[in-house]
Amino acid sequence: MKKICLLLWLTIPVMARGQSAEAATEPTFFAAKGAFFALSVADMNASATWYSEKLGLKVVMQAPKRDKSAVIVLAGGGLIVELLQNDDAAPLSKEAQLTHGIFKLGLIVDDLDKTLSALKARNVKVAFGPFPARENAMSNFIITDNAGNLIQFFGK
Repeated sequence: MKKICLLLWLTIPVMARGQSAEAATEPTFFAAKGAFFALSVADMNASATWYSEKLGLKVVMQAPKRDKSAVIVLAGGGLIVELLQNDDAAPLSKEAQLTHGIFKLGLIVDDLDKTLSALKARNVKVAFGPFPARENAMSNFIITDNAGNLIQFFGK
């Protein structure tokens, strides 16, 4: 599994250079600047469908199952999402903030209102917010993906 993740890490920049991100994978409603995250998921195909339908990402790579692991990488709008399905993986606690490690992902987008509207139009429920900008915080809202992972969107 470590070899697969390392291989993906090394090949993603090459893939990005080999194609026009705007032409092939640009979602219509948000733009992030160089964001990446990887998730271990129970159902890689269901998660790939969710990220494609809800965030407008396109599959840019799919590795066949090897050593109990399979990988799909999606990209668009400056975001790359790597989904890993491993037969031996166990789910996190239902309350991610009560588990050590990353419990929330975040993206800074060009137009927070447009992103929120587009997500609602795609039937994505907002878990928290939206919250207005304050002196010490950017405007933001949080959604959950199909597997319950928290994704926070911030306005510029």
